[in-house]
Amino acid sequence: MLKRKQSSRVEAQPMTDFGPDETLTDSADIFWINKPWVHSLLRACAIISVISVCMNTPKTFEHYPPLQYVTFTLDTLLMFLYTAEMIAKMHIRGMIKGDNSYVKDRWCVFDGLMVFFIWVSLVLQVFEIATIVDQMSPWRMLRIPRALIMIRAFRIYFRFELPRSRITNILKRSGEQIWSVSIFLLFFLLLYGILGVQMFGTFNFHCVTNETMSGEVTWNSLAIPDTHCSPDGEGYQCPSGFKCVDLGHLGLSRQELGYSGFNELGTSIFTVYEAASQEGWVFLMYRAIDSFPRWRSYFYFITLIFFLAWLVKNVFIAVIIETFAEIRVQFQQMWGSRSSTTSTATTQMFHEDAAGGWQLVAVDVNKPHGRAPACLQVNTLLIN
Repeated sequence: MLKRKQSSRVEAQPMTDFGPDETLTDSADIFWINKPWVHSLLRACAIISVISVCMNTPKTFEHYPPLQYVTFTLDTLLMFLYTAEMIAKMHIRGMIKGDNSYVKDRWCVFDGLMVFFIWVSLVLQVFEIATIVDQMSPWRMLRIPRALIMIRAFRIYFRFELPRSRITNILKRSGEQIWSVSIFLLFFLLLYGILGVQMFGTFNFHCVTNETMSGEVTWNSLAIPDTHCSPDGEGYQCPSGFKCVDLGHLGLSRQELGYSGFNELGTSIFTVYEAASQEGWVFLMYRAIDSFPRWRSYFYFITLIFFLAWLVKNVFIAVIIETFAEIRVQFQQMWGSRSSTTSTATTQMFHEDAAGGWQLVAVDVNKPHGRAPACLQVNTLLIN
């Protein structure tokens, strides 16, 4: 009986890790956490948790103040429910010891982290209600990971009917390709970031009225429409009554001037990424044309769009398509038709003749079939 019980445990091991909801220990005592309705309730609570995070914004509380207490109540209930689930799983699996312990299961660790962030969010909301922490404080960013709990509601549908070794090989090969493409992208970002710093610089020169003094820049001081200009006479020249001045020297801060430009390497890489997204890159090009010689802008932005926006993006898409194609091939090999191309029902095959060519000839046409005499079988074939 002991050997039989051990063999049944070995055969019951899953091919892949489907998550803690599907791989709980099958013990004699049926705990409440193992029941299907509890699994459905916890998945529904995951969706409720995401909705609670979406409602937890300062503007929402400003327009609908009672929602602050509604979200607090929901988070409290979710906290107790998920904490009870975590304690129950630790009791069933064990905390550390054992091959099926809580900390050795990746999905259990993920669920534990989600419980931790729910606690953090709840404590933070208590401080916000008590006005100890401002509602616009950067501490609100601690709620961001709570959105990942949505994975729990849908991970039951993310099943792979493949052995873990094949999944590991697919992820390893695709990971290497994505890593290579990421290095390729980083190279061009760094290259064009350095080129932008060397070829351009700041975009702070604007046309202002001749009467504008330092510290007295207003909207009425700027040209209409506001245009960038070049103090060297190679770009756009201000009309009469205006002068080309660096607004940074007139007292405007970096926040007022904006962060798009090629001031230093970090800002330059950010500007390159903004241009490579093809969202408003033409406005960056127009600023460069107005502030610097035109040939620099034409060369820089045409090559940037070609290499970053087209080439690297298409390489990324090709890698993703290749990964999905490989997964499809693996599924076909596992669950597709396993019949051989030359089955017993095949009556023709390719045969090489004396001249080196290939001909499609019949196979086993003259082979006797059944118990009838051979002469009768030949006559039957001729009649057919």
